[in-house]
Amino acid sequence: MVISFTSLPALPLRNYIKWYCLREIDTGNAELIKPLFADDESILALALTDTPVLYNTEGISRWVDLRDRHLFGPQTVFNGYQIFKGKYKLLCIEFIPGGFYSLFNVPMSYIRNQLWSFDDVIGQNMVNWNDQLAGLNQFSDIVRNVDSFFLQQLIRKQTTPKYSKQVAWACHQLCGNYNGEINQLARTLNMSLRNFEQQFTEQVGMPPVLLRRVKRFQKAVAMKLRNPNLPWTSIAYDCNYYDQMHLIRDFKIFSSLSPSAAFRQMPPPVEKFVKID
Repeated sequence: MVISFTSLPALPLRNYIKWYCLREIDTGNAELIKPLFADDESILALALTDTPVLYNTEGISRWVDLRDRHLFGPQTVFNGYQIFKGKYKLLCIEFIPGGFYSLFNVPMSYIRNQLWSFDDVIGQNMVNWNDQLAGLNQFSDIVRNVDSFFLQQLIRKQTTPKYSKQVAWACHQLCGNYNGEINQLARTLNMSLRNFEQQFTEQVGMPPVLLRRVKRFQKAVAMKLRNPNLPWTSIAYDCNYYDQMHLIRDFKIFSSLSPSAAFRQMPPPVEKFVKID
């Protein structure tokens, strides 16, 4: 069972961070498999308990202690799966596309499709921060602590990365209902198509065309989770795929399986979300 408590970050951080999510997981004696489907968001995972997670990617399995503060970059392809067994208390800081780049000026193309040490990426030893968070019992106290850390980073940030506002605007369009051509976005921003795609990929971790495909795939997955009996043909139509074969091709890239096989063999875990004001 997975219960996820969510909270928005402080107002100045909402251009960078989607939300904070505290996941409480109890699998009993069973195993819970979480597939690592394609994802446009970067996630900083901090475990507040000492139960390790089995991480399998490219056919190689290894135990990961998430107390070591791991950063999952954007995922442009299927990247394996995680296996949880036991009890976990896992804090996830989920960044909006381009948000981590804007805060830390780290090219997202450098960390995509990888599991990184957060300490190594930002060049700081954060072990004391993990200890502080583990000592807090209330989610509201955890939120205040994490807000304080990222607000300090926002203050230390000396300049706004070039083109970050343009890329953020374009991300907002592509994550919404924009169905126009990518070159039209570039023209609207008074940028050449080549420059726009280069800046976008550096800040978001994937080209704009790929972001749109990933968001469409995520929409299809979410629709199936909400409506298990909904036919894939209907989902393909509602998500603006050309046809069901188009949806199947994307699923095989982003989940490694056909839609039916993905939900039969490796469905995303069902979470109960509790929003905390």
